[in-house]
Order: sequence, then structure tokens, then C-alpha cells
Amino acid sequence: MWINGEDWRQHYKLSSDFELITSQKNVAEIYGILKTNILESDLKVYGLVSSKRFRDMFLDGDDFLNIFWHHQTLEAMYSIVPQTDDEQAKRLRALIEWRNKYDRACDDFDGFLEAESIEWVHYGQLFATHEWQWKIIDLARETLIPSEDLEIVAAAWFAKSDIFLTDDKNLIRFSFSLGLEPAPIFCAPENLEEKLKEKEAGVITSPKD
Repeated sequence: MWINGEDWRQHYKLSSDFELITSQKNVAEIYGILKTNILESDLKVYGLVSSKRFRDMFLDGDDFLNIFWHHQTLEAMYSIVPQTDDEQAKRLRALIEWRNKYDRACDDFDGFLEAESIEWVHYGQLFATHEWQWKIIDLARETLIPSEDLEIVAAAWFAKSDIFLTDDKNLIRFSFSLGLEPAPIFCAPENLEEKLKEKEAGVITSPKD
């Protein structure tokens, strides 16, 4: 699959037979990121701006209105929105249009996961047994893994992943606090080839920076 005119697997040097897994938390976080300005340049194809920029453009910077109407808009059918030129009707129509663009972006992301056969580790799978319910606590107390990453690290461990790809340099460094028990190898995408060779040799080096 091509993303922004580029073969994304080739970009990250992932072979076609590389089995990819993500966690439900990662997917939920992407849904959240799509509302921010982090990917705004990538979302221009949808005509989508960040929730805050929408607030400033259509709601006069009123944060409360932006928060309050964000979900209520889902209850409003476009056909029942007054087709008048008054300011409130215009704002509601703009918010409904924004929600439609956002939903299309989310649907396309879901389609990408399905097309690439990227499996999820769902919360129900991860926390179905007593062992994995307590794994989060063990990771929190016994390692230096940042608390916001505990669930995705546990999901990778649960899925028996060989490699944990991340651009988070701190997470890669702190992964060495997992100890010597079998765990995924944490590395940045650009270091994947090197780490695969190290794994085959049975020696994993620490990050250089």
C-alpha cells in the first residue's frame, strides 16, 4: 500500500511477510491524534483541521462550545439543521461537516489496518486472565517503562512480538529495564535491519544515544 505516494513498508524496510500487530490503545490514540494539529498537513486531503483550529475559525475561540457540541453533533441529522443564514445554523452545519471529514479519516485508517492485515491486541484479550491483569502492575513497579506506555508494552509482550518498533528514544532506552527474561527487542524503524541481525546472533546492544 502506498501512503502519500510512497511504499510505506519499503520506507521502513519491512518485508512483505513481516507480521504486524498493534494494540487497541494505539488505535484509540490515533483517533485522538486525528483531532489535533500533529497530522494536520497530512489531513489536508480531507479538508480537515484540528479541533482547536475549528474552534477558532467557527466558534470565536469559545472552548466550552467546542467541547460541548463536539459529541452532541453526532445526534444532529443534517436534514434537521435549519437551512438558514443565521450564525448558529452556519456553525452547526460547519461542525457536522467537520465531524464527517474526521469520520472519513478514521474509517480510512481502519481500512489501512485491514488492508495491511495489521492485527489488534484488544483490551479484552490482554486483561482476560489474572496473569496479564497484574503484568501492568509488575511493569509499573519493577521497570522504568513510562506509565503511559505500560499497556502497549504489555500488549507486545502478550502477542509474543519479536520486535517493538517505535520512534520514542526514551522508551527504547527504558526497555532495557525489562531485564533478561524474553521480551520484544525495542528499536527505531531505521535500526530494524541491525537489530534483526543482533537478534539472530543472540546479542542485543544498547542505544548509542
